[in-house]
Amino acid sequence: MVRFISLSVFVLSVLAFGTVMVHGASRPILPVPGLPQIRNILAQIEAPIISVLTERFNLASDPSLYANNGSKLRHFISQQEIISAATGRYDYGKLEYPFTLPLIVPDKTSKENAFPPGRFHQDSYSGNPSITSFYLDTLVSLFNRSTSFYFHLDNSTVDDDAVLSLDRTLLALLSHRAHIGKIVAETKYAANVTGFTSLIEAQDGAGIRALVTNTTQEAGVLSQASAAADAFAQAWVTSGASVSDAFANNLQNAAAKLFKELIDITTDIEVQYLLQRLH
Repeated sequence: MVRFISLSVFVLSVLAFGTVMVHGASRPILPVPGLPQIRNILAQIEAPIISVLTERFNLASDPSLYANNGSKLRHFISQQEIISAATGRYDYGKLEYPFTLPLIVPDKTSKENAFPPGRFHQDSYSGNPSITSFYLDTLVSLFNRSTSFYFHLDNSTVDDDAVLSLDRTLLALLSHRAHIGKIVAETKYAANVTGFTSLIEAQDGAGIRALVTNTTQEAGVLSQASAAADAFAQAWVTSGASVSDAFANNLQNAAAKLFKELIDITTDIEVQYLLQRLH
C-alpha cells in the first residue's frame, strides 16, 4: 500500500505543473503553480511520510544494514533505481531524483531558451546526499532495533528486504518532498524577479536564503507534522499494537527531527536552484 500512496502523490505533483510541449523543443515547458497550490501538494505528502516513518519506526532491523556508510542500503536502492529509471521516473520535470544514479543534464539559459520567470529550470543540484546523511547519522538511531511492534504481525524476525524496502520508500518520499522546493523557488522568483536577480548575479546565497525563508510557514509545517505523528501513534495503539508507553512521544520526536531537517534541506535546494537560475 505504501508504494501506491507514494505513486499517487508523485502523479499529483507532476500533473499540477501543466506540461506544454513546444514545437521543436527537446524538453517540455513546465509553468509552475502558485504557492497555495504547492503548499496543498506538500500537505498531501505529509501523511505518506508519517505513515512510512511509523511503519519503519516499529520494524526491528540489524544495525549492520547501515554499516560502512550504508553500503547495503545504497546497493539495495541502486538495484531498484535502475528499474525506476527505465520507467522514466527521473525524467525532466518530475521532481524525482535518484540517490545512486547520475542526474539528468541541467538546462542552460540562452537567447533561444531564456526561461522566463514562472517556468521550471532544471538545475544540477540534488539534496539527496544531505537526506542520506541525516537518515544514516540521525534517524536510523531512533528506530527500534530488536523488537517489531506490529499489530498485524507476530513479533518475529523480519526479512532485511522488508526493512530496506521501507527505507527506500521513505527516502524517496523525503527526496520528492524536498525537491518540490525547486518549484517553490521558481514561484518566489517569478513574484520578485528584481529582488532575486541582483542576489543571483552576486551569487549571494545568504541573501537568497533570507529572502526565501518563511518562518511562519515553517512553524506551521512542524505543527502539522507533530499532529500527524500523534494521530498515527494513536491509531496504532487503538488497532492493538503492542507498543511501549513511550511510543507516541518517541514517534513525535522522530517526526520533529525529520521535518526540521527536511525544512533545512528544502531551503538549501531552493537556494541552489536560484543560484543557477540565470545560468
